[in-house]
Amino acid sequence: MIKVGTDFSGIGSPEAALKRLNIPHHNVFACDIDKYAKQSFLELNSPDLFYDDITTRDYKEVPQLDLYVAGFPCQSFSHAGKRGGFNDTRGTLFYNVAEFIKVNQPACFILENVKGLLSHDNGKTYQTITDVLTNGGGTLNGQMGMDTIEDGLGYHVYTQVLNTKDYGIPQNRERIFIVGFKYWRTFNFPVKLPLKLMLKDMLQDNANSKYILSEKMIENIFEPSKGDWKSGSMTIDTNIAKCINARVFKMGRADTDNYITVDDKIRRLTPLECWKLQGFSDEEFYKAQKVNSDTQLYKQAGNSITVNVMTAILKKIYLS
Repeated sequence: MIKVGTDFSGIGSPEAALKRLNIPHHNVFACDIDKYAKQSFLELNSPDLFYDDITTRDYKEVPQLDLYVAGFPCQSFSHAGKRGGFNDTRGTLFYNVAEFIKVNQPACFILENVKGLLSHDNGKTYQTITDVLTNGGGTLNGQMGMDTIEDGLGYHVYTQVLNTKDYGIPQNRERIFIVGFKYWRTFNFPVKLPLKLMLKDMLQDNANSKYILSEKMIENIFEPSKGDWKSGSMTIDTNIAKCINARVFKMGRADTDNYITVDDKIRRLTPLECWKLQGFSDEEFYKAQKVNSDTQLYKQAGNSITVNVMTAILKKIYLS
């Protein structure tokens, strides 16, 4: 029975993935400051404890975990690059993640972030994070480097950018995953899979008309200079969805948000379609829909880790 705890838990992608794999697990705790995400999470899962704030939790009261997962926000470090270790990260939420790992010593952790973490602050943020996680006897991608700080966690860490479209879901979503082990072991990230589903396969039949854009909305979003969408000169549908983001419920820009044409009308993706593009089932969505508005359901999909990607990683860790 794997003891699991998650921070920035969202709607429970790791828990959903463990269920998909039929891996026996016990939800020790979850944590999210968003009260609406908490409502959805608790409709889908039953953790022993749900914390509202990672910065105020007593880390010592949590039993040692087998698996810890955190999709922490990307923030600048005040002294990044000065090799101050934990001092570099103080005041950021990564500091709280690292401090929890230091106290709890989980057997394995999975951290997730946007691909931009690699180039953030000219690469100094990523460098500091990997130094904190590995220095003190650990390794990075199978290689032992020279320790540059004194207060590293000593984990054996593997990192790679994975794209949702390579794991069965037609969404172009690149995220960096950082997998760490307390004790040395080799690890290979899951291989890419041929994409069999297209965006059209994920769409609802007869979606509510409220998702159809009015003429005024269309004028505000699409630039007339790019063509008349009615004549078909503007391509909106694609085989792969753009990255689902937390702002998808707002009317934004045609080049960044997801719009589709149905019966010569333009509409945005529905909340259910966004959840499905993150690997959640219809049943899971409808449970969350009972306690949340469309606005929150869109936001929750945009902030989630894709279940299929998490499933592929956990399968490599526990079933390979």
